[in-house]
Amino acid sequence: MRTLVTGMVAGMDDAEYIRKVVALGHRNHREIKVYNTVDDFTKAGKKPLERLLGTTDYVFELTREREYEKIGYEIFRHNQRDVIIRAPATVEWNRINRKFKDQRIIRDFIKPDLIVTLIDAEWSIKQKLENPQASDPFLKALKDRNHNLYEILSWMNEEVSLSEDWARYMGIPHYVIAVGEPPEALYKLVTHPNPWVIYASYSMSYGTPEKRKEINRIIHQLRKYAVIVDPQSIEIGQTFDGVPTSDRESIYAYTVHRDLHWYVGKVHAVVAIHPYPERPPLSTGMMDELGHARDYMKARYMIFPRGGFSPFTTDSYIEKGHLFETADEFFRYLDDVEKRPKFTDELELQGEFFKSH
Repeated sequence: MRTLVTGMVAGMDDAEYIRKVVALGHRNHREIKVYNTVDDFTKAGKKPLERLLGTTDYVFELTREREYEKIGYEIFRHNQRDVIIRAPATVEWNRINRKFKDQRIIRDFIKPDLIVTLIDAEWSIKQKLENPQASDPFLKALKDRNHNLYEILSWMNEEVSLSEDWARYMGIPHYVIAVGEPPEALYKLVTHPNPWVIYASYSMSYGTPEKRKEINRIIHQLRKYAVIVDPQSIEIGQTFDGVPTSDRESIYAYTVHRDLHWYVGKVHAVVAIHPYPERPPLSTGMMDELGHARDYMKARYMIFPRGGFSPFTTDSYIEKGHLFETADEFFRYLDDVEKRPKFTDELELQGEFFKSH
């Protein structure tokens, strides 16, 4: 699969994440070729990015077009099957979000099969912007601008939004994946045509350690069938000390927008996991996600022990036949009724992720 991977060009561990995806390819005897377009635009730093951003839009556009043509030619010439093209859709520069209208040239020469936008928690991005690991003038300039959390969230939103527009223009799927997800999430999208993509919905604000382990076990088993978007892979910081009220409001607003639209709105199905027979009541966030999944016409499943059924749950939020009392019953349904295939790849990082939660 030719996978165009977008996302902010600074403040994320995207390069390390992609390296792990390539490592999974090696374990499965698959070569995943990676093209880093920023390196190509800048000739590995010989033409600094800040200098390119300081030229006219026309000159920089021609630079990008030339490099995309070269990448497309290389993919064709070497008949490369599994390819990641890491490219920015936007760049925040001098307090202006520079949007790249590269969708036509990418469609015609790269011909991607899908677009994946990588994201991360805004507080983590801010920490990295304030403490760049490399002595890069571009990164230093971003540090000097001291972006607040709202500006970081806005940049991330612009990146997702324009990537979504590109995907619609090209008629291909668009997914949003956090770099905190196991690398197998992106690996499956890169190496398997049209995999099943699921959002795992459950209460994030309540959960005993025992029940959270049970939820994680279900998610871990579900990864055998699908690409999983797990909300715990990107979460709000633990403290708001010193955070302005306006930034707090932005964080909460973007968290809701991310989960309902970037996640639920793009996956194939939502699996709600509520392993509590009595308390707590159904999470308002989970029910909101199921409501949006219904409006987006996504498949909806729920694991919910007997004792809390309601006509609203069974007739409105969950499709008929998709309400299960136990996880075993749910997985038997996937195997025996829907006959969902399982991934056979070696994905050892799944276990590492599972043990860390």
